[in-house]
Amino acid sequence: MTPDALRVPVVHTGATWRAALTLSLYRSAIAFGLVATLSAGGGQGLFSPDFPGLFRAICLAYLALAACLAGAALVRRPPLAIHVFVQILVDVVLIVLASYAGNGASGGIAMLLLAPLAAAGILLPARLSGLLTALAALGMIGQEIMRHWQLADAHTDFVQSGILGALYFATAFMAYGLARRIRVSDASAASHASQARDLAELNRHIIDRMQTGAIVIDADDRIQILNHAALELLDHDDGVAPPAALAELPPALGDAFAAWRMRRILPDMIEVAGRRLQPQFAALGKDQAPTLIFLDDARRASEQAQQMKLMALGRLTASIAHEIRNPLGAISHAEQLLAESSALGADDSRLLAMIHRHCQRIDRIISDVLGLARRAAQRPRTLELSAWVAEAVADYRETQDDPPRFIQTGDWPAGHLRFDPGQLRQVLFNLWDNSNRHARGTIAPGIELHAHLDANRNLVLDVIDDGPGIAPELLDRIVEPFFTTAADGTGLGLHIARELCEANGARLIPMNHAQGACFRILLPRMTAEGPSP
Repeated sequence: MTPDALRVPVVHTGATWRAALTLSLYRSAIAFGLVATLSAGGGQGLFSPDFPGLFRAICLAYLALAACLAGAALVRRPPLAIHVFVQILVDVVLIVLASYAGNGASGGIAMLLLAPLAAAGILLPARLSGLLTALAALGMIGQEIMRHWQLADAHTDFVQSGILGALYFATAFMAYGLARRIRVSDASAASHASQARDLAELNRHIIDRMQTGAIVIDADDRIQILNHAALELLDHDDGVAPPAALAELPPALGDAFAAWRMRRILPDMIEVAGRRLQPQFAALGKDQAPTLIFLDDARRASEQAQQMKLMALGRLTASIAHEIRNPLGAISHAEQLLAESSALGADDSRLLAMIHRHCQRIDRIISDVLGLARRAAQRPRTLELSAWVAEAVADYRETQDDPPRFIQTGDWPAGHLRFDPGQLRQVLFNLWDNSNRHARGTIAPGIELHAHLDANRNLVLDVIDDGPGIAPELLDRIVEPFFTTAADGTGLGLHIARELCEANGARLIPMNHAQGACFRILLPRMTAEGPSP
């Protein structure tokens, strides 16, 4: 046995009290059997005690004490260690006396001490169980000495007494060793259980602090885990108890889960409370195992992808600024010097104008790319959209020599939204520049600004021009960087507008309208708070 095992204490639990009660019932059954045998046969047929009167009194006393000790075990009084010690001490004393009044060590009654001494090794510390075992062994030797002294013709067997004493010690030692091993195993299991609980608590904290929504659903469609991020993504009200079953989750998520469970196919994006979510499903085992659902906010994933694109674009633009702008400046300077010459012909002047125009275009492309890559962080403010757009229209008209015609239509809501005003201004100016360039004919183009709320109280702002519209095959490509259908365009205006919208939680969707092209901006949900100062 290891030193660590010897240091494991005896822990008294409900199980040890049940063992003490079992020992009491065993004692009561033995005492009742002795008394019943004496009453039925006068004690002569089975035991033939040498001291019949004393033997009968000891059996009756044993039965009475057994009943008292059984009652004490039922009420669990006194403390367990004292209770068990008193129980086994009663067994040792009375069984030794019964052996003395009966037939001594060879009479068989002394074997009844094996069970109580084994219980002592299991339920008591080593010193107490050793003390009781020593008392039993000495008592058996002592009663043989008393019988030899008082009964000259009685049969005495000191060898049998010594064997019984050795058997007592062996039984108590083996029981103590087995009990100690069990206690060591229980302590180890309790330690592992405590570590498992700590790890489970740690995992629970980690899962709850994840930015990705996590839901665990068992085979019976009950929710086992639902972290805080999932509650936010599902737009759960804090004042309402969290959903406990799959049926209480939004229908879009339930339908996606049912489709995955049937076909094991990852679903497309789902929309919950105005958010576009990307669900991912993973079975945590086979057959009836739980299922783990991850929910990612498509906008957040888009922002992360945007950050990566900006990092790559930043490295690209640094190279562009160094490799292109320096020679471009030299070319532009040389063009200006040549333009001052009085010896230029008409063809030379036309070529210089072409060089000047394309130098300006290249410089504008570089400026647009640098502006996109070095875009400042958003500083959203609360805006009253109708009044703010009217001011933006007035500002835009002042920057144009021949401004387009603007008209505001629709049911403009009275609420407010959160958006970076400088970036919203750049989005609208880019869209208006695009309309002014592509829809301009012989007269100034008309631009309609139409606003309304959708079913989720998200504000929809349409920028509609009266131009030729967008070819259907170009709807998905028109907002890609550097894609343009204009000879003098950079292909970055619409792309920058889309990126700025997504950075502020909005979406830019190109489409066609009955009277021309339409760029729909799905703005964040309206609020009732007032505009920021």
